[in-house]
Amino acid sequence: MENFDVSVQRFDEFACEYAQRFMDLSSYSDSIDRFCDGIPSQQPQLLELGCGPGNVTRLLKLRFPESKITAIDLAPKMVEIARKELPEVDFKVMDVRDISIFPEKFDAVMCSFCLPFLSKTDAGKLIADCATRLNHGGVFYLSTMEGDETRAGFETTSFSGNAEVYFNYHRQTDLEAVLQQYGFELIQAKRQDYTEPDGSLTTDLIFIGVKA
Repeated sequence: MENFDVSVQRFDEFACEYAQRFMDLSSYSDSIDRFCDGIPSQQPQLLELGCGPGNVTRLLKLRFPESKITAIDLAPKMVEIARKELPEVDFKVMDVRDISIFPEKFDAVMCSFCLPFLSKTDAGKLIADCATRLNHGGVFYLSTMEGDETRAGFETTSFSGNAEVYFNYHRQTDLEAVLQQYGFELIQAKRQDYTEPDGSLTTDLIFIGVKA
């Protein structure tokens, strides 16, 4: 079984625990608000990648009640939880690496902490695919954990007990270069410390870009 598949299995197995652990998104509210402020419509067509149990989706729907949201995740139990909470959203069990099959374009793409489960190559392809699926002037939110790719490996998490998840790490300079390569004008490139349950610090990277 590939590392990516193991991670999907863990998220499916611990979907309820994850939903509770990350219900409070207040530490990211400023960046999410800035992303929403940049969306050029009050009735946008939104795409959310790696939506999990719909914690971020809920915020997007509250901000844009008339929006049409397509939200995808590869863990079926995550999608099941999200559908119960937000039946008006179009949730799909789908691999984020396959978004090029969507025929429509979107006003904004939310990709909150999907990259830790993608390799450097897959992350670059995802950014390219998002650029293709965004309308001119569309807004892209991208967040991940900062670190050299050599740090990649299995780790325990705050929601999965002793069961390990495979994490990839990405460097700020690498992601900025790829975002600029595919025509994104960055309006935010933020480094933010996150305190783990054991007291250690992880540095999160948050990018907001506009499709030129």
